Amino acid sequence: MQPSSRRTALKNLSSAVFGMTLLDSSALSAGQPTPSKPFVVRGAEGRFAAHYRIMGFDLYLKLSGQDTQEQFSVFTGVYRQHDGPPLHVHYQQDEEFYILEGEFLVQVGEEKYTLKAGDLIFLPRNIPHGFLVLSETAKMLFLTQPSATTEAFFQQLSQLSSTASLEQVQQLHLAHHMKIVGPRVSVG
Repeated sequence: MQPSSRRTALKNLSSAVFGMTLLDSSALSAGQPTPSKPFVVRGAEGRFAAHYRIMGFDLYLKLSGQDTQEQFSVFTGVYRQHDGPPLHVHYQQDEEFYILEGEFLVQVGEEKYTLKAGDLIFLPRNIPHGFLVLSETAKMLFLTQPSATTEAFFQQLSQLSSTASLEQVQQLHLAHHMKIVGPRVSVG
């Protein structure tokens, strides 16, 4: 990847995160106070030891809603070829995907985008989306805003049995203001 492309992508992600920090303090939740000291979350670790194994891939919570007064949460995902969720919609959250390694096919509405390391895509709420990993392995950093119940959703989803029915998975989505609206993303 070209250094200028990586810098541009990092600037875009930084701008999105910085912009969220400029919200009027009256709009912030009355939840727990933000941390008063810096903290580090290492590569294969999750904040508060939050690691979720979902549909065969690994998600790590890096920045919790508890850290941001519920404004946003940040996760990383470690994937293998053909991993990806079904098309789904978030009714109360926007998402950003920043590709760290590998190649993803991301569908947003009817549009499909091939993304590689250094690329970022913004996914507005109320528009169905999903992704498919095209490369042998891949990593993604993604941000949800506001944080809402994303962390609880991933925790509960990771606790479902591998034999859970589509109806059980759909009920969990609905309980967290999301809905599965189609099959997994496919090439073509």
